[in-house]
Amino acid sequence: MREREGQLADVLQTEGWSQQVKHLSRRTEELQQTAKTRLQSLQDAAKDMLRLEAEVKSLHAAVDQIQVTLASPDLNKLSLREQLTQRQRLLVEMEGFKQQVAAVQQCQSALRLPEEVVASLPICRTAQSLQQEASQLQHTTIQQCNILQEAVVQYEQYEQEVKNLQRLIEEAHRIIQDRPVSTSNIQELQAQIHHHEELAQKIRGYQEQIASLHSKCKMLTVKAKHATMLLTVSEVEGLSDGMEELSDEELPSALPAHPSVVMLRLQD
Repeated sequence: MREREGQLADVLQTEGWSQQVKHLSRRTEELQQTAKTRLQSLQDAAKDMLRLEAEVKSLHAAVDQIQVTLASPDLNKLSLREQLTQRQRLLVEMEGFKQQVAAVQQCQSALRLPEEVVASLPICRTAQSLQQEASQLQHTTIQQCNILQEAVVQYEQYEQEVKNLQRLIEEAHRIIQDRPVSTSNIQELQAQIHHHEELAQKIRGYQEQIASLHSKCKMLTVKAKHATMLLTVSEVEGLSDGMEELSDEELPSALPAHPSVVMLRLQD
């Protein structure tokens, strides 16, 4: 009897162990499934993070390239019209910022991480900073274009005034050169000399006005370049080169001969 009881106890103990084994097996499967799920989540999050990093790097490269171009000393050595054209081209390129910013925001939204974790990630803080920087860069360039546009209009007005004055000088020269010198009548000769002197005086006045317009062109260019530099986002060495005065090539064409040359011709 006792032997049977012992055998029965062994059977019951074996069944208990069997139940424990089954329980442990189920628990192991559950843990394995949980581990697989978490691993998959981590892998997905890693892929999302890589995509976000790639978009942030792309945006950073685009912003950096625009900043380098705007801060380049070579840009400030260009004429006002060329600077305006260059910045307008950069504004067209900056339209791509919108798509890049949208791509960054989409990647951030797709992150399968808690919101508070996402907000604390350095890459997300960098993305936010770049978005603000891109917006400020675009705003600054628009301001620079407005300044340059106004300066270009004024500069071209000065150039037109110079052309008009040069035309008047050429007409005065033509009158002096086309009219033959009268030597038969002293009174006619004196009247002709007096008329030539009046024309020479007008020419000197025209030349003084042209010189004044040249100075205005120089000052306008310096002020416009200085104003755009003050708005430049990045500071680089050599930026002050843009404050140099206009070279001779940037000014309107050279002045005609001085009136004294005309008077010498009359006396020959």
